[in-house]
Amino acid sequence: MRKGKVNFLWDVGSGVGRLEYPSHTIHDGNWHRIEASRNGLNGTISVYPLEGPMAGMMPTPASANSPAAFTILDVDQNAYLFVGGIFNTAKKAEAVKTSTFTGCMGETFLDGKPIGLWNYRERQGDCKGCVVSPQRTDSEGTVQLDGEGYASVGRPTRWNPNMSTITFKFRTFSSDALLMYMATEDMKDFISLELSAGKVTVNFDLGSGVGKAVSAKRQNDGRWKSLTVSRNKKQAIVTIVDIDSGIAEDKIVATSQGSATGLNLRENQKIYFGGLPTIGNYRSEVTLKRYAGCLRDIEVSRTPYNLLSSSDYTGITKGCNVENLHTVSFSKPGYMELGGLSLAVDTEISLSFSTLQDTGTILLAVGGSTSRQRRRQSGEPYLSVMLNSGSLEVLMFTRSHSPHRITRRPDQGILNDGREHSLRIERLPGRSFAVQVDEEAKLEAALPNDQPISLQRLFLGGIPAEVEQTSNRANVPFQGCIWNLMVNAVLSDFSQPVSFESAEIGRCPNLAPPQPHLPEEKVEEPQPVRPLLSVPLTCVPNLQDSCASAEPPKVIEMAYQFGLTKNSHMSFSFDDAKVRERLILEFDLRTKEQSGLVLYMARINHADFVCLGYDLGRGNISGCVPFSINDGSWHKIRVSRNKQRGVLTVDGLYSKQMTSPNKADLLDVVGTLYVGGLPQNYITRRIGPVTTRNPHDFKLNMAAPSSSHMVGRCFRETETGSYFDGTGYLKAVASYRVGLDVSIALEFRTTRTNGVLMTVSNQDKDGLGLEIVQGKLLFHVDNGAGRITAEHAPDGAGFCDGLWHAVTATKLRHKLELEVDGRKSRAESPNARSSTCDTNDPIYVGGYPDGVHQAALSTKRSFKGCLKNLKITKASKTMDVQFNKALEIKGVQPLSCPKGA
Repeated sequence: MRKGKVNFLWDVGSGVGRLEYPSHTIHDGNWHRIEASRNGLNGTISVYPLEGPMAGMMPTPASANSPAAFTILDVDQNAYLFVGGIFNTAKKAEAVKTSTFTGCMGETFLDGKPIGLWNYRERQGDCKGCVVSPQRTDSEGTVQLDGEGYASVGRPTRWNPNMSTITFKFRTFSSDALLMYMATEDMKDFISLELSAGKVTVNFDLGSGVGKAVSAKRQNDGRWKSLTVSRNKKQAIVTIVDIDSGIAEDKIVATSQGSATGLNLRENQKIYFGGLPTIGNYRSEVTLKRYAGCLRDIEVSRTPYNLLSSSDYTGITKGCNVENLHTVSFSKPGYMELGGLSLAVDTEISLSFSTLQDTGTILLAVGGSTSRQRRRQSGEPYLSVMLNSGSLEVLMFTRSHSPHRITRRPDQGILNDGREHSLRIERLPGRSFAVQVDEEAKLEAALPNDQPISLQRLFLGGIPAEVEQTSNRANVPFQGCIWNLMVNAVLSDFSQPVSFESAEIGRCPNLAPPQPHLPEEKVEEPQPVRPLLSVPLTCVPNLQDSCASAEPPKVIEMAYQFGLTKNSHMSFSFDDAKVRERLILEFDLRTKEQSGLVLYMARINHADFVCLGYDLGRGNISGCVPFSINDGSWHKIRVSRNKQRGVLTVDGLYSKQMTSPNKADLLDVVGTLYVGGLPQNYITRRIGPVTTRNPHDFKLNMAAPSSSHMVGRCFRETETGSYFDGTGYLKAVASYRVGLDVSIALEFRTTRTNGVLMTVSNQDKDGLGLEIVQGKLLFHVDNGAGRITAEHAPDGAGFCDGLWHAVTATKLRHKLELEVDGRKSRAESPNARSSTCDTNDPIYVGGYPDGVHQAALSTKRSFKGCLKNLKITKASKTMDVQFNKALEIKGVQPLSCPKGA
């Protein structure tokens, strides 16, 4: 913000793009919504007033281009996103003139994904709570599913097996997806609603045979539809109404077979919307493809449901946005048609794509002549972009002479690798055109003239059968994703297609090799909480290779550790009516962290909420006492609230009084209390580690939460490190190339004489491994010509001494150096020409899964003990491996190590 106006700046390598929004100033004390987007060189910004005299007015977008010719913003998962200012330690671009912001922010999104502003990685300055930003009035109860999630709800209390009614409204472009599913435990009785090729399909079985019916029309046109299923014994009637027009578009009838008449769903059985959990048994007739689109006004047998109130949902957000879509994907032959264009001099077309197939039509724009004879006589002008056996071919035909071609061959780089690639096509002055892939050099070809070409029909991903017939052109379908199609810096809106078939508009699966990410949260049925460790902590040690001094870690009863990974939390259900006016929360807490979320309860739209964070001198969260609690000792926290007034007390000695604003004195929240963090649906970062015990007022049994995710037991005494219980492993990195040179450093303390420390291997001979075998530490590398091993034999009690040991293992082409506690050993391959360890595979720490080949290990035994400070250095760049951010975790408690004797 400069002088009250919003400025948008970007630089993708060839100079700064600058854009100031001219129409509004935002320093008037009212809420505004800012939308900024960048595509290639082009940046666009809009400012929407949400309050004040201009509220509700639709702004005119402003846009500008940065200098040519680079178009890619090179950032990765290690990049920082700063909100509200820039750290003093961060290097600021010279073009950015301000580094702080004073005011309120809320409802922040990056590429459509919400950002939890309170769940930051780091913070500087005084950040406080603020009045809730304006909420859209039409979004209450309306949800959007992202195509990767689902929600489960309980069966209505009043359930008649012979008669049931299901109603909801939906809006989608999905061609194939599950809308709703319910079934008995033995799966003999079930009913499902699905989309199949865009048509609504109902399947149901009452125990004696399936009934099925399919709508006559496709219902995936992006408009709101109202769907009602009325079942009376064996007959189900499905009615679909277009809400905008009020016209009943389809009415279908299905009758089940046999004599059974009841759907005998028990009270504890679930009803699923939008998809099904990955683990489970389901009827074979039911699609497992998840739904991408919007749902609202859900009722089952006159019982209303809000999916955001479910204790088991993922991939669902509040509201509905299926306008201004810029992505389309094709998993089977299909196409999408958009409006045409005039391809004149200085016209520029750009798009991005990703695919794993080496052949397919990305874009085809053709002239719209209605005369078939004329097309045959003179030829129809066209622009074609396609992959052909890995080569990118761009053909332009102006009706004069033969088509003119530019070919970009795969030896310049593979394009069907599943990664994102950008494409720019320019019609140049002087009778030529140019093609640029990613940020490579432009390729140019001549044209016979510079006359404009009228291309009245534009297709992505393929062509329909009628165009295939009339143009004598074979359809070569594309599989993959296409997004951000721009013509002369104007972004095409895929939510307004002329027509489409088997096109997943607004969706794009990630086809690239996986990057490190956090494990997906699985919400479990209520059950007693067990340690993360896969064996009881009081078990008898394995005497074959256990150290004589090995003892099981000592834990604290009824105390649990949070913050081990992202979204670590427990949830508990309670009677929300009992907290509307008064609330008391008491619990014990132990932590060494600077900040974190301990308890949270809220209304669905988060307008009413209780959020107990803690802050240790860097700013005021909601209420603070002048007393630090991150000393690793237990502290007793008490929060009491009576209408507007709240009191926070620590250890009975220090207290802080707080008052809610605007005379609000009723707390209207959903009956769910989150402890230690929030679910994945809140899009949060890791909070913790924090340990809590004994929450009161609700009389919660922490051994039996409603759900639990990545919660461990509390060791009596701890030190820095992560505990491996000897049964599992960490998948730390999804894909890693060892190559010529690499250096690995770590520290360990163990109670076993055998165990895998770290390994990476391809499925043939190449690999690298660090392991303990019969008390010796071995460093193996195989470059494909045979294993090389550097060995370290410790003195005295060896690694059973209960002490930490520092290891550095270095590979220099065909030479190895192993340093343990300052002592070095070396090894060298006689085959100096074999110097590269050719891996592109996961890094496992502490062990590896069954069935996974490891070329550079001699033991399968999992490591038991603690590990810390794992660093991998390659080409002077060091990667700190964060155990709490592993892709897979089994038998490991990150960020917590029981103190050694």
